[in-house]
Amino acid sequence: MIDITRMKADEIKKRAKWKCPLDGHSKHNGLEHPNCYEKLHTANFGDRIGFLDIETTDLNADYGIITCYCIKDINSNKIYEDAINLDDIKKYCSKKRDVEPKEDTRVIHSLIKDMSNFDRLVLHYGCGFDLPFIRTRAVICKIDYPKFGAYVMSDTWVMLKKKFKLSRNSLENGCRKLVGKSNKDRLSMSIKHGALRGEKWAIDDMLVHCRKDVIDTEALYNLIKDYSRKTNSFI
Repeated sequence: MIDITRMKADEIKKRAKWKCPLDGHSKHNGLEHPNCYEKLHTANFGDRIGFLDIETTDLNADYGIITCYCIKDINSNKIYEDAINLDDIKKYCSKKRDVEPKEDTRVIHSLIKDMSNFDRLVLHYGCGFDLPFIRTRAVICKIDYPKFGAYVMSDTWVMLKKKFKLSRNSLENGCRKLVGKSNKDRLSMSIKHGALRGEKWAIDDMLVHCRKDVIDTEALYNLIKDYSRKTNSFI
């Protein structure tokens, strides 16, 4: 609890009405959870921005795994990244037919650790694919995933859909038509299958592809962000 005797009446009412969004805190207000309230109402909350993208072997997380990820820091050219390798694949080789594929366990640990360098993650269609996929893989692999409210997100796909009128709201089309260029390339089936076999050339190609996607996401975000209200949508 905090000392309300030093607060103005309007501030007390505002804190009393506010409900903590963090997992397991929903019954508490801004007077009972001052640290949560102050964190989420700080002017610069969400300013540590990272552009996130993942590459996977399937569109569904109960069939596919994460082969690599990249998170680009908005304030520098640094890209946090990791990818599966042959040792990861060999570790989970088994003759049992009911073994759950968990070759991406180490990569997920690395990804969640790198996410902690930011408080806002920007993705393209992250609300519909990347974040649900990461969360599902983390739960399957028995890895603690950040609870609701730990991060906020911006989705350039949502921004395109709501504020622009394009034939396709893909990252490539958004960049080509609005930014003027795109670094997008294609991942062939041979690259995806090679990555599943732990072949370094294929994994390297997937990582290069992922880097290009976060660079494009940053370019698109910087161009269209001023046409949308900056929201604190919790992950």
